[in-house]
Amino acid sequence: MLNVVAKRLLGEVSWGLKMRVTMGAGLSILDMATDIFVIVRYMGKDDTRHYGWNLLGMIVASMVLQLLVAFGQNRKKPWVMLREMLIVLTGMKPAVDCKRVIADRAMEEYHSVDAKTELVMTKGIEMICESIPGCVLQLYVLLKVRNVSRTTVGSVLVSAMTTGFSSTSISFE
Repeated sequence: MLNVVAKRLLGEVSWGLKMRVTMGAGLSILDMATDIFVIVRYMGKDDTRHYGWNLLGMIVASMVLQLLVAFGQNRKKPWVMLREMLIVLTGMKPAVDCKRVIADRAMEEYHSVDAKTELVMTKGIEMICESIPGCVLQLYVLLKVRNVSRTTVGSVLVSAMTTGFSSTSISFE
């Protein structure tokens, strides 16, 4: 009974949405940062360099799909589209989407979807292209290379937490 009451309370009050969206954005940015750190670590060694390229490819695939979403959302306003694409390329898209959802930003006439739907789309893209495959790849490397460092284990944990939190948030919304 307490779980049901807590879920309904978090779903109805504005601070519940703010908490979920802010936590998700923070985890997404942290996941990207730890993945970049691991890529640099993998690229520094000959035996793991190809894993670094694979992980980089996952991040690039995620960004390309998010760029397509930004294009579709803002194609009628070229300058706005350019700004949104720069936000995606800097990796700050989760934070910007978080701010828009929290502010309950009204949908512009040139937008295809509202801010909450755009957030869910970009979270889904990030989860499918980066978090899940990145976590699996890093676990594989940990088991194969057997070179366990705290930073690599931390990156795997952050990827797993991001995937779990994002999928829960998407299903909750």
